[in-house]
Amino acid sequence: MMIPNYSMMLAVLCMAILGSLPRLVRAQTDTLPQQGLRQMEASVGEHRLSNGYANWRDAFFRGQYQQGENLWAMELLHADRFDERGTYVGLQDRFRIAPQWNLSLGYGKGDGVTWLPSDRIDAFAHHTWGEQLNWVTHLGVGYYKAPDDHRDRWGSIGMSAYLAPYFNGPWVAQGEMRWSQSNPGSISTRQYFLALSWGHHGQTQIIGRHGWGREGWLSLGDARSIVDFASRQDTLTLLHWVSPGWGIKLVADNYRNDQYRRRGLNLGLFREWP
Repeated sequence: MMIPNYSMMLAVLCMAILGSLPRLVRAQTDTLPQQGLRQMEASVGEHRLSNGYANWRDAFFRGQYQQGENLWAMELLHADRFDERGTYVGLQDRFRIAPQWNLSLGYGKGDGVTWLPSDRIDAFAHHTWGEQLNWVTHLGVGYYKAPDDHRDRWGSIGMSAYLAPYFNGPWVAQGEMRWSQSNPGSISTRQYFLALSWGHHGQTQIIGRHGWGREGWLSLGDARSIVDFASRQDTLTLLHWVSPGWGIKLVADNYRNDQYRRRGLNLGLFREWP
């Protein structure tokens, strides 16, 4: 089953809009404008699954808007997964609460298909520290309510390190540990990820990410699900700026668990404003 043509046309239209929107004039100071678009992105993707599961096809649209101290982010997903077609909308606000502290709050909602949340809430605190302010600690909590009776509650702690002061190159390292409680069944699991990126914003960036651990619950569509299972995921992301204002994004993904393996590609265009 394929995503209908109108969804593909929507993604193409979004890409055309990215290329036609006027570029904002750069401010004469180093501070960001207090209001205006910061970024827009449109992408399409396809993932092939093993063991007889139907392939995934999806279309994404994302945007960021600066409003004073608030950076608003919106995400729209329309996808066909496990032979069920669904749409998800998410909204997030990131704002400063202290000179070296930022807080982000997010809410998302699906349209009722089993593999999307009925309600999803995420909250993160980010603290920048170190003599050169090149370390960031991330603390997060979240809640996921599925259309059936499944519920997930999770917490996480992570770290980002901007390694330019120590190495001759634009390297950034990241790591995170997440623990979850899934119900029914009171299933406790942990997941981890490590990531390393190279490159300069506005030119080319390459990001490699490896995640592993156990998941508490996953919907496979059509009232099927698996619980308390091991999974691993490798992701490679390439960002390349064709000009100062816009560029292309390519994401290759390789995921496997006890039931199937998923391999896929997402291709997108993004537009940025200073």
